[in-house]
Amino acid sequence: MAHRPLTFDLAAEIAETVRPALSDAVATTDLGEVTQDKGGGHTAHKVDDVAEQVLFDALRRRGFQGQVFSEEAGLVRLGADPRMIVCDPYCNTTLTFHGVRESAVAVYEYTVEGEFLSGAIADIQIPRVVWAGPDTGAHVSTLGGDTRAATCSSVQRVEDAFLVVSLLKRNRRQHPPLTLLAGPKLLGTVDGAIVAARIAVGEVDGFVDHEFGQPSYETLAYELVARAGGRVTDPAGEPIDFGAIVRGLGRGEVRRHRILAIANPSLHRDVRAHLAG
Repeated sequence: MAHRPLTFDLAAEIAETVRPALSDAVATTDLGEVTQDKGGGHTAHKVDDVAEQVLFDALRRRGFQGQVFSEEAGLVRLGADPRMIVCDPYCNTTLTFHGVRESAVAVYEYTVEGEFLSGAIADIQIPRVVWAGPDTGAHVSTLGGDTRAATCSSVQRVEDAFLVVSLLKRNRRQHPPLTLLAGPKLLGTVDGAIVAARIAVGEVDGFVDHEFGQPSYETLAYELVARAGGRVTDPAGEPIDFGAIVRGLGRGEVRRHRILAIANPSLHRDVRAHLAG
């Protein structure tokens, strides 16, 4: 069995901490108070703070001495080691408090120069983790210990595909890609790391954010799609430079990245053709 990396352990520990509190829709409000208004319709809730505290406690127990970029804390330097952890401790908080259970914990490790060391996305709904190391490809593991290779789907045409298009919030619906929206067999609008995990295991065929873009720390989720055999580019078809994103986070820079994360090259070409109209 492939060796599970640090990011697997971190993501699984955070997920197992927050999952019991979120399993009951009524009890969820116990962690639901807003702790920070980040502007632009983005808020932090107590569950985000709880998840982030689990992250930093776990890193300190393990003696991690590199840098950490977390959605809530920003850039934190724990030591001088040339390693960097990037974490979205609880992805899709706002949806959770509207009763939508589409959430995940995402943790990635890189060198400070942007070389991929490992990444893991823990599914809150299903007790499993999608993860990858630098040379192992992508895997999906249950928390009970079963592990298998994670592989993107072979669906080649938009009309047969289950696509996710990032249109959930109002500001993303100003210029919807109408020619693409009419095509897929199934269509979703909920984005976040959970979508990347589901593309990597073949349950969803692609993700499209062609205009507004994903923040840097969320864009890294799609490196796992690439490592599961998917094609991850910008709308023009140029590969996403994950290393450059990490180097930017190491300077405290968060930018938005327009992205097509599609299961395979044939479907990627068809998605781009539909976007072009």
